Amino acid sequence: MAFEVDYFTLSVPEATNQYVTLSGTPTDSSNVAMDLIGGTAQLLKAVNGDFGVTANTVRWDSTIFNLNGVLTIGDKIRVIYDRS
Repeated sequence: MAFEVDYFTLSVPEATNQYVTLSGTPTDSSNVAMDLIGGTAQLLKAVNGDFGVTANTVRWDSTIFNLNGVLTIGDKIRVIYDRS
């Protein structure tokens, strides 16, 4: 396993589009952790979770995600995943 940790401070495009692009692609999109810096861990779930993962994109851009419309410019997040 080779864990990768990506940090983001949300910019205007990221906050508006409601997703970030990881530096790599997770080997298993169901094993991705996301934390709000100064906040708490978030729940990865296809429906009624806080966020979802598609390829190398972590997204909260749909009403099926609890973070939809919550994160804003300047918020800081950490994403941890395996990209072995």
